[in-house]
Amino acid sequence: MGAPTWASWMIAVLAIFIGLPLAWASTPLGTRGATDLLLKAYRRDGLEYVEQQYLSKLTPYKAGLQLFNLALALDHAGDQDDALVVYRHAAAYGSPPAMANLAYWLSRHGEEDEAQEWYRRAAEAGYRRVVPGAGER
Repeated sequence: MGAPTWASWMIAVLAIFIGLPLAWASTPLGTRGATDLLLKAYRRDGLEYVEQQYLSKLTPYKAGLQLFNLALALDHAGDQDDALVVYRHAAAYGSPPAMANLAYWLSRHGEEDEAQEWYRRAAEAGYRRVVPGAGER
């Protein structure tokens, strides 16, 4: 089941006090809350601000996952152009799901060569839901 909601929030508060700015994202309610926080900050101040203010203390892998969640939120909100920019940043941080989503988007828009490169990188990074045959030439 997981920890009760009050315990999740207590963990988040303690994590913030010891300097882990997005640590509450590991709590059950935290993933959505962290993504909402990043989405609001992105819309208000831009991607560079989000990376500096919220992601700079995370490992590149964790920052990539946070950016991937932000890109998904933008994509679901209908902001495909912004989602593409954020998918690119998340992929650059090494997020395999971002690499796969970026490749899918590029493929849908006729950029097959670049799409195949990102599918290959996603597979090499351990992503297992890559389109069969991607990266083969």
